[in-house]
Amino acid sequence: MSLRHLVLRNILGSLFRSGAILLCAALVAGLGLTSTLVVQGAEEGLRSNLSQMGADIVVIPWGTMSQDFSGAHLMGMITERWMPRAYMDRVALVRGVAAVSPQLYLSTLHNSSYSPMPEVYVVAYDPASDFVLRPWLGTEPPEELALGEAVVGAQVMPLDTLDVYGYPLHIVARLALTESDIDQTIFVSFETAQALFIHVQAQPEPAFEIQPESISSVMINVAMGDDPHEVAVRILEQVPGVVPIESTGFFQTQRGQMVGLLRAVFGLLAITWVLSMFFIGLVFSLAANERRRQIGVLRALGATAAFVFRSLLAEGATLAVLGGAVGIGLAVLIIGLFGPQIAALADIHVHLPPAPLLLAISAGGLVLAVLTVTPAVWLPARRISAEEPSLAMRE
Repeated sequence: MSLRHLVLRNILGSLFRSGAILLCAALVAGLGLTSTLVVQGAEEGLRSNLSQMGADIVVIPWGTMSQDFSGAHLMGMITERWMPRAYMDRVALVRGVAAVSPQLYLSTLHNSSYSPMPEVYVVAYDPASDFVLRPWLGTEPPEELALGEAVVGAQVMPLDTLDVYGYPLHIVARLALTESDIDQTIFVSFETAQALFIHVQAQPEPAFEIQPESISSVMINVAMGDDPHEVAVRILEQVPGVVPIESTGFFQTQRGQMVGLLRAVFGLLAITWVLSMFFIGLVFSLAANERRRQIGVLRALGATAAFVFRSLLAEGATLAVLGGAVGIGLAVLIIGLFGPQIAALADIHVHLPPAPLLLAISAGGLVLAVLTVTPAVWLPARRISAEEPSLAMRE
């Protein structure tokens, strides 16, 4: 009797037993896919909330009088003190620093007609490395700003073009309302900042001064597992000439809670996988014990222990693949049909990813089902196949 024929006969010979194992595999794969998508949605939401808190640390030049940072760090200091841009590279090398982005305060427009606020700030930033303004720029933030282009805060008048010191700026994006200083700020690229500086220097009374290759602030994003306070201490110790300013205690607490939630979600997923493996092993062990007489007969007829062991493993793997495919199909169907309702109930964004990513996650679900079933089947299959035929047939 061939291995394939034996496996098929064993599966069809006990539909209840096979159905129980198939159901377990379907649950593992389906819950694995669903959990992945739910965790992904929850992670996106948590990371989005975390990113909207701005920089974890703002680094400013030594000797700068720091203003009161009572909210999120979304913009650097309003100061005319500068530091060399090379300082940012030194800060980036400090352990725990995940991302850095420079900002340069240029000037303040007083009583401008472009905003109801008494002051409008002009600041240069780097769209390519920016992580502070990006969450407030909608779903398609500009990856770069061309010469003469600008991004403006919510309190700046909705115009296509602004005239700043006689230099035209074309508005390409608008930030959402943040209730902070960036609502009354015009952001330009460093290239435009240099062009604007050259323009004002040609005027009888230049509106502002900047040093070449200088910045006024470094916005810092701390790595997920690091403590921002410890990173700030390292910066103070390792980078002379700068002062790190941490976010307020409220935002530190919020950050810690979100990081803890992310870890808890992945921990629960791992616990679910381990419990599923234990349950499948228990089901298969009970099923194998019921077939000890049958296995003893096979051994007496000449089947080797290795052949019986391979047949049991092949049976488990076949049921894992079939069950995994069923579970994944049902999970995709449920999320595709009821994703918005689930998202509304759970207050997270649950949706099917693009087809290539969905196929990759589905393949991962099948692998998870096989990896769950195979180790769970291994021990009982090994034990049963190694029993003496006479002993197995007597029981």
